[in-house]
Amino acid sequence: MTHAKWLAVALLLCSAIGATLVLAEDDDEVEGAGPTILNKNGFEIDERSIGKVMADETLSAGGVLQMDPVSPVPGLDPLPQVQLRGGNVQVNDPALDNVQIFPGFRPFISYTQSETSVASFGRNIVATYNTSANQPLVPAGPGSLAFVRRFLSGFSTSHDGGQTWTSGFMPPVPGSIFTFGDPSVDVDRVGNFYFAGLGADAAGHATIQVNASHDGGSTWTDAVVVQQDNGGDKEWLAVGRDPLIGNRDNVYVTWTSFQTTGAQLRFARSIDGGVTWETKTIFAPPTNANAELPQNSLQFSAPTVDPIDGTLYVPFVQFSNADEDFIRILKSTDAGDTFSFVNFNVPGAPLPDVLPIVQAGHLIDMGSGGIRLGVHAGPSRPGRFGLRQYFYASRLIPEPSLQARNGALYLAWPNSTSAAFGDPASGSNMLLVRSLDGGNTWSSPVTVNPIVAGDGQHVLGALTIGSSPMDVSVAYYTQHADGTLDVDLASSHDRGATFASNRAIRVSSTNFALPPTVVPLSGACTVLPPPQTSCPTTNYDRLIQPGYALGEYLSVRSANGMVAVLWGDTRNSVQHPINPLDPLSGVTHAQEDVMFQKVKAP
Repeated sequence: MTHAKWLAVALLLCSAIGATLVLAEDDDEVEGAGPTILNKNGFEIDERSIGKVMADETLSAGGVLQMDPVSPVPGLDPLPQVQLRGGNVQVNDPALDNVQIFPGFRPFISYTQSETSVASFGRNIVATYNTSANQPLVPAGPGSLAFVRRFLSGFSTSHDGGQTWTSGFMPPVPGSIFTFGDPSVDVDRVGNFYFAGLGADAAGHATIQVNASHDGGSTWTDAVVVQQDNGGDKEWLAVGRDPLIGNRDNVYVTWTSFQTTGAQLRFARSIDGGVTWETKTIFAPPTNANAELPQNSLQFSAPTVDPIDGTLYVPFVQFSNADEDFIRILKSTDAGDTFSFVNFNVPGAPLPDVLPIVQAGHLIDMGSGGIRLGVHAGPSRPGRFGLRQYFYASRLIPEPSLQARNGALYLAWPNSTSAAFGDPASGSNMLLVRSLDGGNTWSSPVTVNPIVAGDGQHVLGALTIGSSPMDVSVAYYTQHADGTLDVDLASSHDRGATFASNRAIRVSSTNFALPPTVVPLSGACTVLPPPQTSCPTTNYDRLIQPGYALGEYLSVRSANGMVAVLWGDTRNSVQHPINPLDPLSGVTHAQEDVMFQKVKAP
């Protein structure tokens, strides 16, 4: 687009956009939930997280299920200063995985742990993740089953620096039998841990909720409702010093609320250790007639606090209806009382405060999991709308990862190598921009990952900075030409200016394959407007949405001179029981667990 055209678009937007920051105080309860579908180049994309999808399905069905129908760089060594400390350690207890079998149903293989968040304080490390291991079912009448409970929010705690782990499940809101994952964990300056997740209250209303641990992550309080929000999704938590009251740590939570007028960015603050919460809407964007401009759809906020001055930053993605989407950052210097946008001033961008991106991944048909961006392996089969469908697939999101220290900001995200959304020929790289003056000016993007022939995708990254202002590290998944994956860590020792290939290290001790997550089920298909046909699919772990495997993010955290990496990993396998209803009857295949690794990466 020419400079003149962008200028005309910018002027049109400025005249039409009106007030974009909404500071509606004390939204204590939000009953309504609005559309979650985004139109991208004519394709309908569901922007809900896996936790939100499972929450919506579980709560709408009253927790009842019906009977099934029958039918890094080869040849290059990392610098000696970049070292793995110990080996990969599985943090989730495999003894908690289980199989349930009921007459008339395919087996329930509850073997999924992924989508991770980690925090540490001294020798105490808390790993949190989505888990399918604690959702027991019982018969509930002819041809139906009911959940005894559905606890999808799991944790593992280590008190010896990550050598050994004890696993458990986050307590729900009192009287509730549901937690729905989307984990985010952080720790304050005296060692209290806080966990945010999706859940439901005792009446079955969807909630954003927080648990706390005051004993190093061994035990957790009952969940406290931050806000009852039936449209709430993809919450994220940050803990940090108050910018004015230096000896107080605040707990912040942001999330997306899907409302009938569009997606809203919600914010909550606790100044008493998560006991009570103030909530409000901080951004409610309008629609725009120009499909290439930011719309009233946003997701993937991930707040962070500058530990030196207490400034709060909230990056998120705002979508267009075309190829290019936008990262935006809200900044608060008064603990969330007021917010303003950070300017990127990207030449040719439609607004000064947007960073244009193209989301990573191929647009594929994940059957009952919807049309999604994802990575995949193995041969394709025809899907809906001319798209491909894959037996082995995992969905992707473009969540930005931002860290700040003493006014220096580092922002990383996965970006497609193509200018076209969902391009089936595209690869992706982890990109990073930095600002050394609190967001007033920004560098040009640099590629974080080494470029290796055959390694097409670099996705679901997370960024951390060390106590030294020189050290910046980014962890991410790398997909190889054969479809297998590894987890890599790229590091910079010059404040994120460069990421030398010999500073990258392979974190996973073995590569791993995607599991079967888009498995066709036999039976009648639904005929849509010609020539489209919708056929039901299942994840091998049938209580998890098709197309979900690695999770929607991994986690990395610098502490005590080390970098802790936590990720979903599929090196282990499971064998399905013999069952005539099951398309995977007797098949042995990959399944997901959570792995941990410490890295020395100066």
